[in-house]
Amino acid sequence: MSKLQQTFNSLLGIFLVFQVAAQPPGPPPSPNDTLQSTRVLPDGSVVFGIYAPKATQVTVGGDFAGIAVDASRPFSRENAMTVNEDGVWTYTTQPLPADAYSYVFTVDGVRTLDPLNTLVKESENSLSNYFILPGTASEYCQNLNIPHGTVEKVWFHSTTTGKMTRFHVYTPPGYESMTEQLPVLVLQHGGGDNDASWATIGRANFIMDNLYAENKAKPMVIVMPMGHPTEGFFMGLGVEEDPYYRQLFDEILPLVRKKYRVKDDRYQTAFAGLSMGGLQALNIALFAPEKFGYVLPLSTGYFEAQRKLLEEEHTAALKNPEINKLRLFWIAMGGESDIAYRNGLEVNKIFDKYGIQYETNTYDAGHTFITWRHNLREFAPLLFR
Repeated sequence: MSKLQQTFNSLLGIFLVFQVAAQPPGPPPSPNDTLQSTRVLPDGSVVFGIYAPKATQVTVGGDFAGIAVDASRPFSRENAMTVNEDGVWTYTTQPLPADAYSYVFTVDGVRTLDPLNTLVKESENSLSNYFILPGTASEYCQNLNIPHGTVEKVWFHSTTTGKMTRFHVYTPPGYESMTEQLPVLVLQHGGGDNDASWATIGRANFIMDNLYAENKAKPMVIVMPMGHPTEGFFMGLGVEEDPYYRQLFDEILPLVRKKYRVKDDRYQTAFAGLSMGGLQALNIALFAPEKFGYVLPLSTGYFEAQRKLLEEEHTAALKNPEINKLRLFWIAMGGESDIAYRNGLEVNKIFDKYGIQYETNTYDAGHTFITWRHNLREFAPLLFR
């Protein structure tokens, strides 16, 4: 070996020693290294787990409990978790049907995102997780090996609010090569959520992809706006006071028609919304029916004071013949456990009294996205036929 080669090998050895020494030591092994935060058992029950060795109390809540919850407070029931000697907290559910389920951990009173799960639901002021329990029954919202559409975030400066805001848009598989204009569905979230909710926990894009793969729905562009562009949200009658309608009618829909190849026609435009978004759907059906051909309120209903005011001061709206020109007025509920169930029944009585034509539907999963995903799966094939 030459002297030059010996010198090179010596320098290389020194370099490698320094390189190893300069690398910080890795973290010590912990139970978190192999922990599964959502583990499905053979009977369909789910074991939730989180590593929190210094915690004194940990709970998990979510729509997996099959309870009626308020969309603005989606985790109103917490389930106590138990801890083992390794600091891993667990809770086991009852057997669940295959579907998608949201959940959140609370560690010593602090709402905590699951660090082992990348499936995240974005709400107005918080994040939570969800998981998909596999099985044939959940394939309707799974990411399957089929052609997929595209979900985009569209940012714009709103003259209504004076600030930047956004909405999500879904275009169907093959949209890029299509030349024809498509109809538009406005798909509205509920109170406390935001414009990302339908594209995350709502799984709207995957539901539509799967419908298209089975040739069950017309190609459409789906617009998912922010439902409360100002702080808080409006729950009253009409479309004049709430800035949401001004933003939707004067800014979002014109921007969609400019940016995407869509039809500008009442009967090629639909509006569906859940809970708070369902109240917005009711307001549109009664106070702006000429703008849409299809209106679909989900899990909603005017409150008693609103119903009283509706009949006392807005009989002209109830008698508007444009309402019965809707090709579909589809009112869906989440069964008797839906917190809006009674209000919905009372509103339907008013519609019956004034001769307003509508159809009803029920998916018995309460006031949860389980219900609303199945609503979308059922009503999307009814649109634009």
